[in-house]
Amino acid sequence: MRIPTRLVVAVTSVALAGAGAAIAVPAGATPSGGGCYLYGGAYFKHGPNTSAHSFTYTFTGIVTSCEGSPGTPAGGKIATLVPSRGSGTCANNTTSGVALVTWADRTTTITSYTTQSAGSEVVLQGKVLPSYKVGKKIYRTTRDKGDAAFGDLIFDASPQQCAGSGVTSASILGTSGLDSSS
Repeated sequence: MRIPTRLVVAVTSVALAGAGAAIAVPAGATPSGGGCYLYGGAYFKHGPNTSAHSFTYTFTGIVTSCEGSPGTPAGGKIATLVPSRGSGTCANNTTSGVALVTWADRTTTITSYTTQSAGSEVVLQGKVLPSYKVGKKIYRTTRDKGDAAFGDLIFDASPQQCAGSGVTSASILGTSGLDSSS
């Protein structure tokens, strides 16, 4: 996937100026999980534009440069298990969904999440689920059960699509992590 230079600068700024936003946890909590860079693409059906409405999307990507407790895999693949739901506009929307991370060591983490966006910034919060059923298949978490999930991401959609009939695809990148102190 080609990553736009302006996004690399923006993500680097977020990472250097304060992974604080990405690693922010509730007052009094000490992060005891880890964090990764996340890169990927969202693919929309009836995507957001300037008129508030409902939409769905899928997401696929990678998590890389992960750091955490000993034994944390350096990376893996991430994807939504079912289409996520959202509502709002390109400028301001909320979404919810379930994603599966398949780590390099073949362990898995299933996360139920919500996002809130303002402009291109997307704040993600969620929780690791023990399992999730899609049709007859049951996916099971084998790493990080019960952890809280968080992220500070950038949504890079086409301004023309936002001003027109709606976004069909967008790059998503930023930082995400898990906290086991909750």
